[in-house]
Amino acid sequence: MDTAEFLARIEHALDVPAQTLRPNDRLADVEKWDSIVVLMVIAAIDKHYGVVLSGEGLLECQTLADLARLVEKGCPPQ
Repeated sequence: MDTAEFLARIEHALDVPAQTLRPNDRLADVEKWDSIVVLMVIAAIDKHYGVVLSGEGLLECQTLADLARLVEKGCPPQ
């Protein structure tokens, strides 16, 4: 999975300027990261990657890189 593309999708879901987010940004520190945005991110990941995230898996993610790895693990082989 392309990290830059993944971050761009998250930026779009958060409605923040492009190239604002970095892989090592902590989710808790990301501006606008709240329960509504989490649902929007989950929906965007499902739509674009076909991955349904579990609540447990999401709770284990500390950074955007962790989230990207979780999504990548769930992506079907190409």
